[in-house]
Amino acid sequence: MVAHGNLDPDESQHLHVAWLIGQGRVPYADFWEHHMPLLPLALAPLTRWFADRPDIYFAARTIMAVTAAATLYLVYVLGGRIGPGVGMAAVALAAVEVRFLQHVIQVRPDAPALLTWLFTVLMLVRWREDGTERWLWIAGLALGVTATITPKAAFLGLGVVGVILAGPSPSAARTLRRLVCVGTGCAVPLVVLLASLAAVGGRRALHAFMDDVVVANFRFPDFIKQIAIGAEGVGFIALALLGVAITVRRLGKEVLRDPVHGPLLNTTAVVSVILLLPRTPAVYSYTWLPVVAVGSLYAGLALVVSLERTRMIGAVAVLAGLVLPLVVFGFLTFPRNVRNEAELTRMRRELAYACPGEAVLDARSFAVFRSTALRYPSLVRGVRTWIKQGAIPTRLLIEDLRHARAPVGVLDSRLRENEAIASFIGKHYVRQPDDLLLAGASIAVPEAARDVEVEVLVPGRYEISMPTGSRVTIDGAIADPRGTWLDAGTHRVSSNGERGVMRLTILSCANRRH
Repeated sequence: MVAHGNLDPDESQHLHVAWLIGQGRVPYADFWEHHMPLLPLALAPLTRWFADRPDIYFAARTIMAVTAAATLYLVYVLGGRIGPGVGMAAVALAAVEVRFLQHVIQVRPDAPALLTWLFTVLMLVRWREDGTERWLWIAGLALGVTATITPKAAFLGLGVVGVILAGPSPSAARTLRRLVCVGTGCAVPLVVLLASLAAVGGRRALHAFMDDVVVANFRFPDFIKQIAIGAEGVGFIALALLGVAITVRRLGKEVLRDPVHGPLLNTTAVVSVILLLPRTPAVYSYTWLPVVAVGSLYAGLALVVSLERTRMIGAVAVLAGLVLPLVVFGFLTFPRNVRNEAELTRMRRELAYACPGEAVLDARSFAVFRSTALRYPSLVRGVRTWIKQGAIPTRLLIEDLRHARAPVGVLDSRLRENEAIASFIGKHYVRQPDDLLLAGASIAVPEAARDVEVEVLVPGRYEISMPTGSRVTIDGAIADPRGTWLDAGTHRVSSNGERGVMRLTILSCANRRH
């Protein structure tokens, strides 16, 4: 999956933010970002080691794979507390779920957050097992680390409160002390984060953090609802529900007070309810990772019980939970990924046309190692909704594009959605067969010679392609088709020759410098 899983635009966005931080830019103060900063801060050195190399994706994915392996280890540890063999069965079931494995190796905060999330739950289990409240402090510390990775840690925080309220000896004083213990531990990483942000960016960074992360995520207009796993995971879901049913039947009303099942089911139930609410924003399949991880524990329990019953039941459980997902997984991940190769080739072309320090017009931030021509590093669904609603004026984005003077970009649906932006791009860029956008213009050449005014957005040396036998003059001077320097602004272009289309396209960085 590291080598062949489809590259997701979100991975580019997070790596681009890491690159900006590695270049000395202050998150939130110097650029817009609505995620928590720990992941890009951790990946910033990697972007310096792999500067201008698309290998950055696979290096970062390898790091994510390490956190995924640690996550599966925690699944194994928690499964061992449920029953013999459950840990290994849970790991096997989770490791063949295509979407689960796809998302935990992608460069996104949800993967490391899942690791700290499960560690938080494990600490709650330890507290329930021996009653020692230092485990609550450690659980709070892990919850705080999770919060520095993703704001979705708030969902887990509500689940932790539920576990404490349903805990043993629920007197008011003892419950309050336990909540304070968790809260104190949780505050430590957040205080360190905010203090570090203030040290490098001052009040401006803190105010921008509150607006772009805290406020923006509460009113984020993306209300997509995706499911956790694909059709191949129907057997997984059935086993997980069966495992929960077996547990409830065994423990009855005491299930939420159980040292192991109480923390697991309470936190998972709270998170699931929140994700199912209609006004919870941005519920993508990877948002369900904690639910799938805990679900694998109960699916593992059901698999173990099924194998203990009869060979027929066990065989059906193995086929539904393991064999079918494994076949789909192998079919999707082992073949050569032509789509990824095309994306990386296009990224190399972007880097070749944009010199260091120049901007790139890419709504998905696929050119990780160049500044973005857009006000926002990536036009995610919520940002595009704000543009449609007028909360982000289109004229500001067009002003950004004019000011950035990006020599190259990529045309995709995120840019085509807005007519004004698409019209601006059509006027100042020429689309290539692979959807690459090169600064320049396409000019219809009539049979009779006449002057045409062309506005050049990006100053530089331009290649001129023209109908056979034509002669082109720009501002009265004969143009060299191999490369003519044009300043930004309006130019008068005329052509003598056959009717057709003449194109001005900016040369690559290397050719512009020589």
